[in-house]
Amino acid sequence: MIDFRYHLVSIVSIFLALAVGIALGAGPLKGQLGDQLEGQIKSLTSEKSSLNGQLSDARKAADARDSFITAENKQLLAGRLGGATVALVVLPGADGAVVKATTQTVAAAGAKIGATVTVKSSWSDKANADHRAQAATTAQRALGIQPATPAGGQAVDGLLAAALVGTSEATSDLARRSAALKVLGDAKLLSVDTDQLTAVATCAVVISGPVTDGTNAQNLAVAKEYVALAAALDAGSKGAVLASNVGVDVPTSGVSVVSTARANSDLKATLSTVDDAGISMGQASIVLGLAEQERGGAGQYGLGADAGAAFPVLQGG
Repeated sequence: MIDFRYHLVSIVSIFLALAVGIALGAGPLKGQLGDQLEGQIKSLTSEKSSLNGQLSDARKAADARDSFITAENKQLLAGRLGGATVALVVLPGADGAVVKATTQTVAAAGAKIGATVTVKSSWSDKANADHRAQAATTAQRALGIQPATPAGGQAVDGLLAAALVGTSEATSDLARRSAALKVLGDAKLLSVDTDQLTAVATCAVVISGPVTDGTNAQNLAVAKEYVALAAALDAGSKGAVLASNVGVDVPTSGVSVVSTARANSDLKATLSTVDDAGISMGQASIVLGLAEQERGGAGQYGLGADAGAAFPVLQGG
């Protein structure tokens, strides 16, 4: 009985408070509350307008900066990669616009394009492991050598690296290299135009996208597979740069291949990364990063929190 009366009094108190609030709002406090709300609305509207103006100015400044860098890149990067032959390896999820821009930028810097290889998702599919191992054995016979398997990687990583890159440009074994690439292509692990393979590449650019198709643990495992491939290309040549598009490779869910590479403290000392390849500054970093690799250096560049610097230090004129 006491409990019932307690709850009844509580309910009545709530309704009384509500009634008093309504009466005050409709009476002596009505004008004051209305004025306060109107003032707050005006203040918020003014603040929104100001922020929109600042955002518009920031976008104009960014567009102007990118236009300036794009124009200056032609002069800044000209001849930086003279004498180099660059292999482009495109990972699943990579932005096609970045691939096109990188091809043009590298060529404008004086390099030849050795070949462009597009890796398929079957390269890292766990269920496809036996098929990859069989393809690796066949490709090894075609290549005539047994390349090392990179730490944390698989046999096909070393084979692709051995087929694409070397420490010097060579043409004597192009037939064997093309045959090995054809084996991997016939196995549906990658696509490549072997007619492009006119010379062994002296360095490589690996263009990545975010890994988003599985759970976080599965995505991380796939990202590590791709990092191992980039490491094999780096070890088998004068150097490699692993790049991503900042507009794409910052997934709300998924794993960044570039960030996965940067989390490996040993690999950071040898493999260079660029996380903003979708803008002109990042394109310049790819070229300057390759040049730094040829000098024996490495760095992590871009706009990400795990980057070591925004761009490589410019060497020479």
